[in-house]
Formats: sequence, C-alpha cells, structure tokens
Amino acid sequence: MNTRKVIVMPLIAIGIFILEGVASLQFGHAFFGDQRFFIPHFLIVMLVMMTTFYNRNMTLIYAFILGIVFDIYYTDVLGIYFAIFPFIVYLTDKFMKVLQNNILLVGLVTVFNVMLTECLVYGFYVLIGGTDMAFTTFADQRLWTTILLNLAFFLVLFFPFRSFLLKLKKSDGM
Repeated sequence: MNTRKVIVMPLIAIGIFILEGVASLQFGHAFFGDQRFFIPHFLIVMLVMMTTFYNRNMTLIYAFILGIVFDIYYTDVLGIYFAIFPFIVYLTDKFMKVLQNNILLVGLVTVFNVMLTECLVYGFYVLIGGTDMAFTTFADQRLWTTILLNLAFFLVLFFPFRSFLLKLKKSDGM
C-alpha cells in the first residue's frame, strides 16, 4: 500500500481546503482592510500542480470531490465549483502538453486558471443576479489582489509540493 497516495495526499487536500477558509477569514482583512478582497484559490493551485506533476485522472477525481465539497461548504449555488475544478484540470492538462513544466510556465498557467475561475464565478453571479458589481470594480477590488496572493501561495508551495508529487508518481511506477 502506498501511504503517500492513500493517506498523505488526501490529508494535504483536506489541509489546503481548511487553509483556504482560514486564510480568507484571517489574512484578507489584515492585508487589505475593507477596500480590497482576497479570495484564496489554494485548491486550484494544488490541482494545477497535481495535473502538471502527477496524474490527470487522479487529479480529476480530486477535482470532482473537492468541487462538490467546496460548493456544499462555501457557496450558495451547488455545482459551480463542481464544474469549474474539473474544467481547470482539463485546461491545465492541455496547456502542459505543449508547455514545459518549469516554475515560470506553471506559475503562468496557475495565474490564468485563478483569473478564469474568478471571472467565471463573477460572470455566473452576474447572470443569475447574485451581484450587481461592475466589472471594473470587480477587477480593482477583487481580481488583482486574488491573483497576487494566490501567486504568492504558489511560490511557497511549488518546490516542496512538486518534489512530493514527483516522488508519488515515481512510487506509482508512472
């Protein structure tokens, strides 16, 4: 039995899920006050890295499970992240087939996916009437801070998590 795959990886996913909630409550207000919003998308960072350095099919399973749990726990609309997380894994897989998997390109793909997620969620809420925020206000108060802080999380996570995923991939014989 591969304990990294069966025990450690789900614990990492649960830890990042919890960290995402704690970070939004504790650090967003401390950094930006009431003028700017920080939306952590640490799960997207994790899913991008898993897709790049591990196994797409296993990452899709994590994306579906984490998406539905995220919807149940954090959102009022069920299904939005359940659809977005696997879509992000699919896009990342397609990007990484033509790009090298170095820190710069994986970071750019991560930033793109965070932006895409934020814009899709914003667009969905505008479509159903859940928000009346103008796009310029959204970009100024929410989008750029979200990108910067998720990029910082990516930079902190990149080397240790990449090393873990490559060891996991090697132990699986892939």
